[in-house]
Amino acid sequence: MDSLLQELIAVDSDVALNFFAENLRETAGSRRLREDEMFYVASVLAHYAQTSRADNTSIPPMAGLSDVFDNFVLQTITASDSELLEIGGSQILLFAGFFRDQMVRRHNVRWYDQIGQSLYERASQHSRNASKRQLFDRLAGTFPEWTGICSNMSRALRENRLLLKFN
Repeated sequence: MDSLLQELIAVDSDVALNFFAENLRETAGSRRLREDEMFYVASVLAHYAQTSRADNTSIPPMAGLSDVFDNFVLQTITASDSELLEIGGSQILLFAGFFRDQMVRRHNVRWYDQIGQSLYERASQHSRNASKRQLFDRLAGTFPEWTGICSNMSRALRENRLLLKFN
């Protein structure tokens, strides 16, 4: 029994990424999604699922959309820093997407969808990496779709939280 329990709680970055990728695909259903966008969104969710808010080696997840607003919208220092713009966009993806049902009580999440689009669009404009530029440009266009998929996935996971799948 100990090995079964250990398998269930031993989650590394690959397991987390696969978990979110599989659930994003399942939630999206018959929608035609680009694989690179899906893996990027899955990697954002997997990253924040494994990053403590007390992490001081990088920018940890914020407490909510108010913190994201204070740190990434009001701050003008992020205006041309592609990496910080991406982090701001990813935090909005997390909160306006995966935690949408919780955030909608206090925030206009559709407005944050627009802010997320803007952050990814600006990240695209300032990125030196051509493939990231293209990915961020596409994400800017599909951001509301991804927040909707993440929100639906979150609901499905909450409804099926006691269902364990064994391969």
